[in-house]
Formats: sequence, structure tokens, C-alpha cells
Amino acid sequence: MGFIGDQVQRVRSLIPLRALPGLARRRVDGLWQNEEFRSGQEAEMTFLLEHTERASEIPQIARGYTEFALLRGYRRWHPAHLSRQPVTGAEWLTTKRDPERGVLLSFVHHAQYEGLFPSLGRAGAAIHTVVAPEAFDPGSPVQLRQHFKVAGMMPNTTLVPATIGTAGMVELLEQRAILAIASDVAGRTPVRFMGRELRASFGAARIATQTNSPVVLVTSHLGSDGLPSLHVHEPLEPGDFADPADLLAEIMLRHESAVLAWPEAYDSPYSRLGIPAGQ
Repeated sequence: MGFIGDQVQRVRSLIPLRALPGLARRRVDGLWQNEEFRSGQEAEMTFLLEHTERASEIPQIARGYTEFALLRGYRRWHPAHLSRQPVTGAEWLTTKRDPERGVLLSFVHHAQYEGLFPSLGRAGAAIHTVVAPEAFDPGSPVQLRQHFKVAGMMPNTTLVPATIGTAGMVELLEQRAILAIASDVAGRTPVRFMGRELRASFGAARIATQTNSPVVLVTSHLGSDGLPSLHVHEPLEPGDFADPADLLAEIMLRHESAVLAWPEAYDSPYSRLGIPAGQ
């Protein structure tokens, strides 16, 4: 069964890139007739958007969210495309960075984020990305294995397991590496995101403060051709914030703008964002 599943998935690499949006739309046409499925997709977007200015658009956005989720999986089998997302601001990770300091690269699970790392790698940024241990398990589902294969496909994009812990991440920053950590990870620290009080992971902000590493955000944006582009932001200096919690709040506020502009491309709000604070 696993072999058959692998073969079915890999056949998708033979489908022309330009044909994928139409394929996703046709699949959603059928899926949308299932009321239980449709309600589940709308619930994801309700969780993400109900406290924002886009709440009235949830039914329409939910369909777009479903289409993009399918596209994300299909495009995963076109790594050459995903690794060439246009990048602006890459100089903050290359020529404008202080070579004597590490950099904490903050991203969220938005758009074609597995292609974010090789795209930055092509722009000249050598990146260590913290990933789940499943990235190194040959028994992981084929789609997940392909996801991580794309993320680490360039010679200068290195995947490191989250099991290295805080000490391992601090060591990489002290070695002046660029360390990429997702900021939309459920944790224990109350933070406001998309108009909702959530509990997020405190780790990245705390590690950046501990090592005095600038925090550079990279966000995804919808291009005129319907495909994502990347923007690397000017660094945030930990010393400019009262404490790591204050830094985390600013990180999430800046990511919010990109997600709110293109909510269809956010991946699995319930599982990424955890439960609201106080629950």
C-alpha cells in the first residue's frame, strides 16, 4: 500500500505546473458538495478570521483555502519551481547582516513555505531550519518526506531536528548561523494574533534575546501571477524591546499583516495556532 501511495504521489510531478490550479478547482467542486467537509473548512477560516476585518468573507475564503491546500500538495512535486520564489530584501541575510552575529529567521506556515528556504538559499543565504523529527524518519508519509526534501534541497539549506533543544539552537546562533524557526507554534505564552489571544511558543524570542541575535522576518505574498513571492524584513533588535514577550508580540503582529492579506494560503490554523489563551 505504501509503495502504491508513493507512486500515485510521484505521478503528480508529471502534471504540468500550469494545469494544477484547474485540477485543484475541479476537486474542490466535488468536495464542496459534502456539507460536513465544507463546514470543516469554514471552521478553519472562522478560527483564523472571525476577529478580523475579513470575517464577513469567511465562506468565500474557505473555498480558496481548500484550493490552496490542494495546490500546496501538488506543487510540492515541482521543487524546481518552489525553490525559485522571487525574493526582495535578501540583503538583510547576506550583504547587510553583521557577520559576527547569528540571525534568528522567523517564518510562519503560510503559502509555499517549504520553498521559502531553498529560494533564500538561491539568493545567497545559508540557513539552518528547525524541523520536526519526522523529517528524518524514512517511514513518514510520502507527502511529508517530499515537503522536507524541498525545504532542504539546496546545499546551503540545512535541516536540524527540534530535538537539539534550546542549547543546540543557542549554539548555532553563537556560531553566527542563520537559524530559521516557525513563530506560529502552539506554546504557553499569551500573544495576540489575528485579533485573538492565543498561546504561542516563547522559544524563538527568548533564544534571540539570550544570544542578542537580530530577528529577521520573511513573509509570503500573492504575486500577480497567482504564485507566491517572499519579502525579507529589516531586522528587529532584541535590545529594543522590554523583554522577550514584547519581542514575540511584535513578531506576531508583523506576520499578521501578511496572513491577513492572503488568508487562503495559511496552513491548518487549528493545528498551528493551538487553543486560545484562557482555555
